[in-house]
Amino acid sequence: MTRLRDDATPRRFAWLWLCLMTITAGACRSERTSTQEQPTELHGVGGVEGVDAAYDRSRQPAKLVAALGIAPGQRVADVGAGLGYLTLRLSDAVGPTGQVVATDINDEALGMLRTRVSERKNIVVRKVPPDAPGLEKDAYDLILLSEVDHFFSDRVAYLTQLRSALTPNGRIAVTHLRAMRPPLVAAAEAAGYSVVSEYNGLPEHYLLFLQPVVSH
Repeated sequence: MTRLRDDATPRRFAWLWLCLMTITAGACRSERTSTQEQPTELHGVGGVEGVDAAYDRSRQPAKLVAALGIAPGQRVADVGAGLGYLTLRLSDAVGPTGQVVATDINDEALGMLRTRVSERKNIVVRKVPPDAPGLEKDAYDLILLSEVDHFFSDRVAYLTQLRSALTPNGRIAVTHLRAMRPPLVAAAEAAGYSVVSEYNGLPEHYLLFLQPVVSH
């Protein structure tokens, strides 16, 4: 009997330890993904392509950027760029005559992003407030929101502000996990946009394009 109790005691403590670690890890993940002060958590381990192979397979960055239909010479905003998971590919897409404006609210992420893109003449890195895009009027052919819209305190208000930054034929591209699609679409409609097209070739993410509804 003593031997059985001695054997059972380590197992019991091991089980309790495992439960505690599971709960703690879940709480940490919840805290990280619920705060605007950790935007880079949205962009894979380190926010850099090639660091997390499973994340890259899920995101398919080459396929995603190709689906955006960016033309050389265009101006693109990468909102909530973090460490620039897609920024360099966007830079390649617009070419030397185009421009990518990569925005974020996190100083540490922006500092690392500036170092990464320091040799790219067509990338501008910009700090913006949490609730304002900080983009010029009538200036952007495409505004990309990649796994970032759930950080907005008010999706409708943020999307409404983005309208003035678009060129007359400009589009907003939004990509996120498919479960995040309904709240984004509802907010877009409330802000006066329509879904003009959608790309369904990504494994776990949706990619849709918004344009302001033109009133007649």
